[in-house]
Amino acid sequence: MAEEFLSLEEINKRLEDAIHTVIWDRLAEKMEDACGLLEAEGAREAPVDEGYLRAFIRSQVETNPQEITGWIGSFTEYAPYVHQGTGIYAVDGKGQKTPWAWHGESKKWAGWHFTVGQKPNPFLQRAIDKKRGELLFVFKDTLRGL
Repeated sequence: MAEEFLSLEEINKRLEDAIHTVIWDRLAEKMEDACGLLEAEGAREAPVDEGYLRAFIRSQVETNPQEITGWIGSFTEYAPYVHQGTGIYAVDGKGQKTPWAWHGESKKWAGWHFTVGQKPNPFLQRAIDKKRGELLFVFKDTLRGL
């Protein structure tokens, strides 16, 4: 069996790749920790009417060679409307300006209702604001122990 000799450039490239992989994996783990922290706080901050919004707040981390992305949100159809508001109260004035009627199907909201909108309840933003210091601490430790 012939021995393989590597050039100094190849050794440096392999070391850089290995270091990048270790750090990238560690950053992805820390992103999962941070998202879990925000997921839990977001659930605590979410308003409770019938409990669906609070029950379906989830987080997810996606990675590719260029970026690590953390996502926290809700699978409920109405979560953006609760968070950003509707009608005349909508964030950035993007809501409907005229009153409207809606029909509820649940026991609590059965029947027709008239509204000009719902005020925003930015529960996820409050979670971020409350946990900002802890989030920084999660990432601050990323390179320790490597």
